[in-house]
Amino acid sequence: MKYFIIVIFLFIVFSLGSAMFYLVKGKGQSQNTVRFLTVRVAISVLLFLFIIFAAYMGWIEPKQPPFLAPN
Repeated sequence: MKYFIIVIFLFIVFSLGSAMFYLVKGKGQSQNTVRFLTVRVAISVLLFLFIIFAAYMGWIEPKQPPFLAPN
């Protein structure tokens, strides 16, 4: 599960880098910039929803930081 989330996160970063490349290359006139940013936002939302669903199903368990632990 952890590796799946990391791979999707790396894809999001790659999509952001691709959008920046086409923004610089096309001087803001390229349609590819919009396409890659749209893909990044869509994948980010899907990853967020998947993490919430995985926590709900018990596939992943959130951990409480030690400084928030009750005394």
